Amino acid sequence: MEGAVLRERIPPGVLRAAEALMARGFQAYLVGGSLRDLLLGRRPHDFDLATDARPEEVQAVFPRSVPVGAAFGSVRVEAEPGLWVDVTTFRRDLDYADGRRPAGVAYGVSIQEDLARRDFTVNALAWHAGTGELVDPFGGARDLERRLIRTVGDPVQRLREDALRLLRAVRFAAQLDFDIDLETWTALEAEAAGIRRLSAERVRDELFKILAVDDVGRALWMMRETGLLFETLPELKGTDRLLQHKRGAPTLLDHLIQTASHCPPDPLLRLAALVHDVGKLVTRAVQPDGRVTFYGHEKAGAEAARRLGARLRLSNSEVERLEWLVGMHMSLTPGRSKKALRRWLAQRGEGWVRDLVALCRADARASGWEGALPHIERIEREIQEIAAKGEALTRADLAVDGRDVMRELGIGPGPRVGRILARLYERVLEDPELNTRAALLDLLRRMAQDQET
Repeated sequence: MEGAVLRERIPPGVLRAAEALMARGFQAYLVGGSLRDLLLGRRPHDFDLATDARPEEVQAVFPRSVPVGAAFGSVRVEAEPGLWVDVTTFRRDLDYADGRRPAGVAYGVSIQEDLARRDFTVNALAWHAGTGELVDPFGGARDLERRLIRTVGDPVQRLREDALRLLRAVRFAAQLDFDIDLETWTALEAEAAGIRRLSAERVRDELFKILAVDDVGRALWMMRETGLLFETLPELKGTDRLLQHKRGAPTLLDHLIQTASHCPPDPLLRLAALVHDVGKLVTRAVQPDGRVTFYGHEKAGAEAARRLGARLRLSNSEVERLEWLVGMHMSLTPGRSKKALRRWLAQRGEGWVRDLVALCRADARASGWEGALPHIERIEREIQEIAAKGEALTRADLAVDGRDVMRELGIGPGPRVGRILARLYERVLEDPELNTRAALLDLLRRMAQDQET
């Protein structure tokens, strides 16, 4: 790509930030993923500049700045309203003794030294904001043309320095629709167990980035073939041996990956899809007539999902959502009532219930159950209707309360009041139009006459 064309694609604020550094006598290079994406004609999500200015010097140039990585020499600068740029001092990493992150950094003197510490050649490029020169000491531009992910330097050494690069290689390949260099691929296979050295939080964050890529199926199969999938998600061990005989999905693992591929690019939803049937590993049984059954696999799967969420350090809400989706994935049966839908909407909210619909739709498609799709679509329409009418009620939304019950029936406080309100709530779930004060008081009187209270 011509330098002038590249310059046109860089936001003016980023160029002004680079020019401000150069006006003070410092160097300024656009680096990292933003440059890679620009060279590929993609739209970057963030921008990074590398400079020989020290962090305190960067902050002197940019009063509106925040140090975000003091130990690594990074300062976040507001280049223009709403657009922040990370400005990082040239550096070289010290030893990676633990295989997770460098023990520290030392400031470098050149852009070449800075690029030498980076993970993959396509990320080890720099563009000088003044001259327009592309600095490419490791052949990254050629690898962009060849659509190839290749480590900077020896792949085994580079992956051992930080095991997160194992997952990053897969993510970049899937995200950019690139291949992985053979020597790098061989190192991924040999070093897959290095994932165990990483914190759960770092694995989770990179896994979620992988689960958000468009071609998530390809990413997951690359993880499987390199050995990274079972290292990252040991809950899936054995799914590649469990036969399913579903159309286009001979094993359970095939089915799980296909289900995730059919889901929208929500990482937590796709994680639920990827583990929704793992309960089959512990519930498989052969009946006297030879049928293979998996009774209760959704409950066993929900328990496994809860443990997985806790291990990945998900938030309590995320763990609960993951567990609920897996445990409920068999629940959208053709006879499912609107009452049940109202209850779910009241208890879990529209977002969770729509996630459940998306999971069940993906499961049906991955199973070859096209016949199940019409009733899933019908349920989705009913959810839209219920939400539009505001029919998803909790007990707190009842038009009467415990005081009304006690006054109408002449009783005092106690468990009986709660039981009566629960009956009223069930009736309102069946018929939301009953939720008026007059209608519920009338219903209370009739219940008393019929001795239902």
